Amino acid sequence: KRQEVYDLYWYFACERLNIFFKKLNNEAPPWTQDPILQTYKFCNSYRVNDRVSQYLLKNVIYNGKSYSSEDVLFRIVLFKLFNKESTWELLMNSFSDITLNNFNRENFSSVLNNAISNDIKIYNDAYISCANKAFGYDRKHDNHLALIEKMFKIDRVQDIILNCTTMQDAFNIIKSYPLIGNYMAYQLVTDINYSDIVNSQEDEFTIAGPGSLRGIKKCFIDKG
Repeated sequence: KRQEVYDLYWYFACERLNIFFKKLNNEAPPWTQDPILQTYKFCNSYRVNDRVSQYLLKNVIYNGKSYSSEDVLFRIVLFKLFNKESTWELLMNSFSDITLNNFNRENFSSVLNNAISNDIKIYNDAYISCANKAFGYDRKHDNHLALIEKMFKIDRVQDIILNCTTMQDAFNIIKSYPLIGNYMAYQLVTDINYSDIVNSQEDEFTIAGPGSLRGIKKCFIDKG
């Protein structure tokens, strides 16, 4: 390994997590003396602590209502394709609740088209999701809604995923669909695993994203 960079990586991870705990304990800023961490925003050391992941847990998966396993799966995938809290709330306000039974591609598209017409952003900029015309539509969200329809209404992918015994099996099923590559498939399978509809172990399987691969390359001369 490149010792200096490797040590810096662990320093960063530890100091970033210390900032999180200080905020959690309502300590007054500054939460660090590090000028970089004082100035710039960074993701949390643990993905689950990030704002959108917390929203997913509190509002999509565990919101106090009782949903079937297939509805929980559907809600997670729909939310994560847009990955934006305001888009979820827009759909919730438009349809009272979001379940597989009340999902209608045309109706959902109409709501999102209206939002776009009013200059409302419907996607999170945290990462860029695939935007090709896999289902023949000009607009990205229409292709994503068609993907949801294909997965849950036509193929009933929920029957397969809910019976998977490993994260890798679920990952391979999700990745087999258009508009979903390695990165998105791993994001989705990780979020599904936050729920109690599956019981995979997070340390049994991983797909390193582009940022992770760059970090590994910085820290290690030889990956072995």
